Amino acid sequence: MTVALIIAKGQSTRLKNKNWIDFGTRFPDGPKPMFQWNVEKCLQIFKKVYVSSDNEFILSRSVQIGASPIKRPIELCDDVANVPVYLHAYKEMMVKPDIIVAVQANSPTTKMWLIKEAKELMEKRNYEELITCHQDYSVYGSIWAMTSFRLEHYEEICGDFHHHKPDALLVDPSIDIHTISDFNKANLNRNL
Repeated sequence: MTVALIIAKGQSTRLKNKNWIDFGTRFPDGPKPMFQWNVEKCLQIFKKVYVSSDNEFILSRSVQIGASPIKRPIELCDDVANVPVYLHAYKEMMVKPDIIVAVQANSPTTKMWLIKEAKELMEKRNYEELITCHQDYSVYGSIWAMTSFRLEHYEEICGDFHHHKPDALLVDPSIDIHTISDFNKANLNRNL
């Protein structure tokens, strides 16, 4: 089984409350909280979508739109690598999936077809890990998919949580939103 995971903490340092501020004011079906864009895309692709957050609004809105909430502990909300957050979410899932496709909450312009492609490549090519990158092939991580085996043994396979060893890279030109400048630039992209 393959599931989707969105991690969206409540607080952020550079752009306050970025994961739950309204995004898409110029889009036909916007605005809505930033994290919700990719949750809704994933709900159209996956049978099960999880949202990991410490924020009650994000968790309750996730339930309202059909995702399953996972309460993230405070110690996983500061500047923590994503792998321990994914691992916590994995351990909280009632049925353990074979593959987790994590989609960043703060990359709301990531295209749905790219999320589908990541899922299909993981399932059909038997990849252990796949991650998105920029045009220059530097790791971006708007989508980061891995098997449960890779997740459970990430440190021993990769050396640490910051050195990725993906089997495949997918180019994603979407905008990773960390600042008001990123937010404004992404908000001009109406083609989600």
